[in-house]
Amino acid sequence: MSTLKVVEIGGWAVSNSPGDILRTYALGSCIALILHHPKTKTMGLVHIALPDQLCHSGKKRGEGYYARSAVPLLLNGVLAAAELYSVEKSGIVAKLAGGAAVIKIGNPFHLGERLRIEIEKTLRCFGIPVVKQDTGGTVPRTVSLHVGSGAVLVSSPGTQEKSL
Repeated sequence: MSTLKVVEIGGWAVSNSPGDILRTYALGSCIALILHHPKTKTMGLVHIALPDQLCHSGKKRGEGYYARSAVPLLLNGVLAAAELYSVEKSGIVAKLAGGAAVIKIGNPFHLGERLRIEIEKTLRCFGIPVVKQDTGGTVPRTVSLHVGSGAVLVSSPGTQEKSL
């Protein structure tokens, strides 16, 4: 029996229970960061909204809301669940989905692209490779992680679900 765990904007979840499905909906310019440790079948998902707190001054959000804090937050959760002591030579890999330009008229901010760049930069600091991504474009995405199989599925309105 599967257990669905929904990850909200700025939220995160980690699991190594084979029946769990981690899912986040309606990624527009936001990006879903997926961390996977294949050896222990541990997966983590965070729904990141902004590159850093400077983009959002005056408002207090959780650590999962910002790329600079969300990456280490999720990484520490995956390390703990996988019972690993260090990210070095751990075999943890990353996947990204989202970062669309859903505002189609004169959007000078390119938030999705800026967010992707910040996430990739932070992952490089930890030595974690991005092995696959489905980012950019103009359509929102929903991402589902099937922990038991390690499958990451991405769907968008009007398209067939695809594997990432």
